Amino acid sequence: MNYIYIDTPKSLEEGLSNLVHAQIIGVDTEGDSLHSYKEKVSLIQVSGNGQDLIIDPLALTDLSPLSDILSRPDVLKVLHGTDYDVVALKRDFRFQIFPIFDTCLAARACGVQKFSLADLLQKFFGLTIDKRYQKADWSARPLSQKLLEYAALDTHYLPQLYQLLKTELEAKGRLKMVEEECRLLGQREWTGKPFEPNDYLRIKGTAKLPDQTQRVVRALTVARDQIAQKLNRPVFKVLSNQDLILMATKQPRAEHELANLFPRASHSVRRRSAFWLSAIRQGLQDELPLPSLPKHRSHPYSQAQQALFQRLREWRDEQAKTEGVEPAMVFSSQDLQQLVQACSADRRVWPKTLEDLARFTLLKQWQVKRYGEALIKNIKG
Repeated sequence: MNYIYIDTPKSLEEGLSNLVHAQIIGVDTEGDSLHSYKEKVSLIQVSGNGQDLIIDPLALTDLSPLSDILSRPDVLKVLHGTDYDVVALKRDFRFQIFPIFDTCLAARACGVQKFSLADLLQKFFGLTIDKRYQKADWSARPLSQKLLEYAALDTHYLPQLYQLLKTELEAKGRLKMVEEECRLLGQREWTGKPFEPNDYLRIKGTAKLPDQTQRVVRALTVARDQIAQKLNRPVFKVLSNQDLILMATKQPRAEHELANLFPRASHSVRRRSAFWLSAIRQGLQDELPLPSLPKHRSHPYSQAQQALFQRLREWRDEQAKTEGVEPAMVFSSQDLQQLVQACSADRRVWPKTLEDLARFTLLKQWQVKRYGEALIKNIKG
């Protein structure tokens, strides 16, 4: 497969010059979240006008020429699974990418049952993709020819795939829906934050442990993060949550006790036994208060709201069946829950007209236009 590998300012300028007149380009990224402590975009693929560019952001210090084309309003950017790529490019390079077309969302809106990129390439172009490269370390250099060919395939067919899916969306009257949803996807922002000791509560089940055990979990979580940073490895490759909880609950004090928990001599815990035992001791000696858990305020439905939710869900499922799409392509269950919660238990203030319904900011314009009358009918009951 022909592609251009770009790792110098000159090759970037020359490569992007071939896209000057492109109206549609495919865009994708590869990251190293499975191999590094702090994930970073390690490769950017762009295809258009018959050119496949593989841009190495680890070798380039100035990507502003790429930023220019990604923000051009007259160039449609076609991606698959937009939110990750858009958020990662904003996070690492402050790129603003618009307009956007998401082939994953489009395929789902067309009623396609299998909508991974590999599935779509097989369905529309008869291609079989080798999935073993999905978990490759894209930050390692040099990258093999096989990896680069795999990366190029991720964008090579996106412009053509857009045309095929656009035709189906127009036939189903769902193009406006996808366009609106894609505008919202383009507004996504990175929400990650630096590690904090009390992040141990993210580990499932820790909030229900005894207080002192939670303190040991917290100490082990801090220790794990320290090693992960030092080694530049993901925390799960340093110590699994399962092994961390095992140590916190059993609380070994000596090496032979730790060895009994992890009998395999090659286990990573055994290689740093003194370090982990020290963390356990710190947790046992810790007297700092535990974080207060947020109180989840429940909003129980009134009898009328419960009946409304049931009507809307039954209507949604039937509508999805009629259109040949998954229910979430009509309304997600969360959409319906939020709509019912926004409706007062007092029937007199439930939306009675399309104008009333349009005031609910949680609804998309396409939803009001396509399903507004049916919603009003079900709300009236």
